[in-house]
This record gives sequence, C-alpha cells and structure tokens, in this order.
Amino acid sequence: MADLAAAAGIPAPAAEGHCPEGAAAVVADAYRRASGELYGEYAASFRLADTWSEKLGAALQRLLRRLAEEPAIAHLCFVAPVGGDEQLREIREAFRARYVRLLSTEQDRHADDVELLPELQLEMMVSIVFRTIGELVAEGRAPELPALLEEIAGAAQVFEPRVALTA
Repeated sequence: MADLAAAAGIPAPAAEGHCPEGAAAVVADAYRRASGELYGEYAASFRLADTWSEKLGAALQRLLRRLAEEPAIAHLCFVAPVGGDEQLREIREAFRARYVRLLSTEQDRHADDVELLPELQLEMMVSIVFRTIGELVAEGRAPELPALLEEIAGAAQVFEPRVALTA
C-alpha cells in the first residue's frame, strides 16, 4: 500500500484509510475492471467484419490499439500477473479462458466457411498472443503494438490458423 500511495503522491496512512482491504485487493479489482473492458472491446470487434480471418484481425487490431493507448493497462493485464501473486494469475487465467470461449463460439458461427479448430489449438493461439503481448509490453514497447500486428498474429498463426499438425 505504501508503494501505491507514493505513486499516487499521497501519504500512506491516507491511502490505508481509504483502502482497508489492502493493495492486493485494489490491484486485483483494477485488473478485473481493465480486463473486462479489454474483453468487451475485443468481443465487440467481431461484429466489425464478415469473415473469420477478418474478425480475428479486427479484434486483435482493436486490442493492440487500446493497449498502445494505455500502456499502464497493458502492463497490468499482460505483465503484472506473470510475476504477480497467485490471485492475479488466477484472474489472468479466467481472462484468457474467456477469449478462448469467445473464439470457439465465433468460429462455430463460421462452421460452413472454415475448418473448425480444436479447442487446444484455440488455447495455444490465445496463450501465444498473451505471451507475445506481455513480452513486448515488459520491454516497454506497448506504443508499438499496433504496428506489430502481423508479427503478433503470425506468432499465433491468427490469420491463417489452418496449419496441419503432425505428430
């Protein structure tokens, strides 16, 4: 709490008086709110395009733009949980799982047009995107994220995820 108070420029006792639940609870709540907003924007982006690959591209582009506009949100949602406490990791996992469910639902809507990916492949796509974004943000490159769309999408094969898997 003392670190948060210092960052906010207020005395620690004043912060503690306004936040008796402690800093971890405040950070977890901030994470839930921010990740919910990001998810909402990502999900809404699927309505902006017609084809599966266009939807994936539009949604990822919107997410990257938002993270570039707000590097602190990018850090909170994609970097802090990796090195943070167990509660943040659990919230992050729920956040990531929502994206997987959304992709599964959205691809089902295009079942006549595309080969459906197994859930494991969707999990891998989302995990790779999260990891790649996290690494770039940790390097201080959040403002560059929109320009790195192709690199990030390529890492997860987002635009053309129909790669033959061999054992």
